[in-house]
Amino acid sequence: MLSMLFIPPLVSAESVEKVDENAFRSWLLEAHKQEVAEVAQSHNWPDYSLDSTIRVPASVGHLPVCKMPLNTEGRDHQSLPIGNLKRAVSCSDKNSSWRINVAIKSAITLPVVFLNKSLQRGDEITPSALTIKKHTLSKGYPFFTNKEDAIGLRTIRRLRSGNVLNASHLESVPLVMKGNEVLLVASKGDFQASMKGVALEEGKKGEQIDVRNLSSNKVVRAVVTGKNTVKTQF
Repeated sequence: MLSMLFIPPLVSAESVEKVDENAFRSWLLEAHKQEVAEVAQSHNWPDYSLDSTIRVPASVGHLPVCKMPLNTEGRDHQSLPIGNLKRAVSCSDKNSSWRINVAIKSAITLPVVFLNKSLQRGDEITPSALTIKKHTLSKGYPFFTNKEDAIGLRTIRRLRSGNVLNASHLESVPLVMKGNEVLLVASKGDFQASMKGVALEEGKKGEQIDVRNLSSNKVVRAVVTGKNTVKTQF
């Protein structure tokens, strides 16, 4: 008795649906807009406009259509989605998984903080040194959109008048200086006591420093909470 073996018809490569380059580009642009919108919300950016150019390899047209939602991840080390960006787009469909790298050139226009006078290294930022102008940013360095966020910070290098105030060129000013008399607040549960102390090192808000308790002459670790104010626990 003869048995028959069924062989399914072969599917030609041409019958597999491929990614449409224009549709892929449109999807990527929307994904980038969403990424920028989320960052803008978290940083409280005021009204902004986005200008983006998407560069997609021609090989995307040879990829099979993904039956799963596409994933994107950053391939650069930029903290803000501004400038020349690298993104990897991947498909996790087990039957046709793939990954492709794309490039995005992104510029954002919004009101940002400028310097209206030059500052030397170590100068403290004052209200009179700042102004706000609408400007297009094409590089992803940290910036300010609110003057209040910069006032009181200290420069770590010489800064020129007329430039956008770059947050990476500033540092927090210590709220406690070495040798200062401080208010040492000690707490445990609902109980709290205050006493005088002397700072044995300088510290910025949130930093831990050594403080000598003038009542007991003991050295304790305390967290800087305000101007010449520190907090510790019993």
